[in-house]
Amino acid sequence: MPTLMRCFVLSLALPAALVAQKPGKPPKPIDSLKLKSDTTPHQAAKLFRSKEPVEMSLQADFKTVFKDRDSMSTKRYPAVLKFVGEKGDTTSLDVQLSTRGHFRLRTCEFLPLKVHFDKEKTKGTLFGGESSLKLTPHCMRGDRHTQNIYVEYAIYGMYNLLTPISLKARLANITWIDPNNPKFAITRPAFWTQDESDMAKTLRGKILMQQGGHSEEMEPKQMTLTEMFQYMIGNTDFSLSYLHNYRIIQTDTSTNWYPMAYDFDWSGLVDAPYANPDYRLGIKRTTDRLYRGGCHDPAVLDAEVGVFKAKKDSIYGTLREIKGLTPARLKEAEEFLDEFYKDLNDPGTVKHVFNQPCNH
Repeated sequence: MPTLMRCFVLSLALPAALVAQKPGKPPKPIDSLKLKSDTTPHQAAKLFRSKEPVEMSLQADFKTVFKDRDSMSTKRYPAVLKFVGEKGDTTSLDVQLSTRGHFRLRTCEFLPLKVHFDKEKTKGTLFGGESSLKLTPHCMRGDRHTQNIYVEYAIYGMYNLLTPISLKARLANITWIDPNNPKFAITRPAFWTQDESDMAKTLRGKILMQQGGHSEEMEPKQMTLTEMFQYMIGNTDFSLSYLHNYRIIQTDTSTNWYPMAYDFDWSGLVDAPYANPDYRLGIKRTTDRLYRGGCHDPAVLDAEVGVFKAKKDSIYGTLREIKGLTPARLKEAEEFLDEFYKDLNDPGTVKHVFNQPCNH
């Protein structure tokens, strides 16, 4: 079990890019998210309506694709995506690949990708209506990286359980094929991530790409829940102000702004071999929990503590239902979550951790 160190709000004078939110007096809770009842809600794309892993292969000149490690690159590369549909039929699609990410671009053998589709050719398939989707593969060939994909995927499921303002993910077993290199072939898990705008549509909303937002400007319940969630998974790699691994949603049924977190590979729950916290955060490992949130209304905080407690079994269940997760990796992940729930069961710890920003 990794050594855990409970840390609270930073006393350091961090640059704005590192400070997730500035503490301050939160606004009074206002109307929570509501969906219109007079229209049929927009459904998530077909790919994300099931939890069953998709069997597929991806063929491309990966020697060339994976040489593109420029985070600003706009190059696209031809590929063939084959997958088994819901009725057992195999479909083949011509797609294009582009590399994405930042740190993983410099570190990983298999790079995060954006897969671009021809909408006309995807009609009637699992990818119907999609123009592009993010695909997150294993970083390296070692077993730890394979297991971490399962855990990172499960985190999206945990977030889905707690709030509808979260991206869905779909696990896939992918065979990677490079026709120029037969030895390249390997089958490993990866996961697809729902398009941000598609998720916003399910809430009658839109993405606001506006930097400079702070905790006290967000809808109180959603902000409290999301900052507690980041603490639960041990994530410090985010900034609401800079929209780093955050998006802001606004719906047409509310004047509120709703924060949404994503990209959790640097969390302590994943504990990726390549991940190291920024030295200015004052922690040495991703498994050292650090609360980087703002000040919250005590009544809202108490209510959200209740939500996490009520969802505990289901949260653990997102890990236990993954068939490829080894008993040892499952045990490690559960013990990390156990420490969080131990905190929640101690009112003094809850107050000390989550109310600490209110004292500044």
